[in-house]
Amino acid sequence: MPYSFQLRPKTIGLSAVLALGVYAALSTLGCAPRAQTVTLDVPANHPVSIASPEVEPGASKVTAIDVPFGGAAYRYKDKDLAVLQQMLEETNPIPGAPGESFRIHVVIRRFLIAYHQSEAVGISCVAWALTNPRGELVFDETFYAAAYTGNKGVNGVKKPIQKGITKRVHAATQAVASGLPPGPPPRWVYEDYESAAASIPNELGEIRVVTLQRGGVERSVEYVGETGEEFARCNDSIDWYYRLGIPRPAEEASQGKSPREPSSATPPPPTEVEPSP
Repeated sequence: MPYSFQLRPKTIGLSAVLALGVYAALSTLGCAPRAQTVTLDVPANHPVSIASPEVEPGASKVTAIDVPFGGAAYRYKDKDLAVLQQMLEETNPIPGAPGESFRIHVVIRRFLIAYHQSEAVGISCVAWALTNPRGELVFDETFYAAAYTGNKGVNGVKKPIQKGITKRVHAATQAVASGLPPGPPPRWVYEDYESAAASIPNELGEIRVVTLQRGGVERSVEYVGETGEEFARCNDSIDWYYRLGIPRPAEEASQGKSPREPSSATPPPPTEVEPSP
């Protein structure tokens, strides 16, 4: 069952109903995104540089459930990407220079936000790669980050997702650079879409607003809507050799790998906001 809010069934006045609406609006709007402090719990022995994170075209979608405001304003935008870059840089335990250190490359492939008043969920598909000081590809993966909040609005899910991305990338980088496995994913991070989707509700609501009717009759209005989380699923992978302009290993080149951009198994996602019915 999806997490829900419910007012106790009692009659409240018009002013209370208006106050509830204003509170919900302000909670959903939240504040401007800011970088969060991320603490690594792995040894750091290798200098690392950070390439500018990227967002694929059409990667962000907002599902507004019975809320007449917000919409496109809550998509994952350039300012959110700038926050992620700041977090990656500030969390970097040993900053290094490009060409002289391991280098992190991050791409946000999908980022879904769904909200209903102050309740929100977020799920993101993230691909990243690690190159060594010689520019060779030494590691890459695709993972999912997901979060839910019952009362902190849209920024209440963007923040933990950004923290999860940052921690996963840096912890795995230090491990791989030391010749070790990347380790288990941290909080908010999942190895596959199914695990991430299972960690959050697929519906938001219900919330009941009780109003005063003629004769003292009470009325309860319920709002329930699907989040549309399937949007965040990525069915293809990034060709990092092509994207970064890295020569393919000899064994792959001998198998006739094409130097062209591979076709995507996932169709380009829509960019428009799709409110639930």
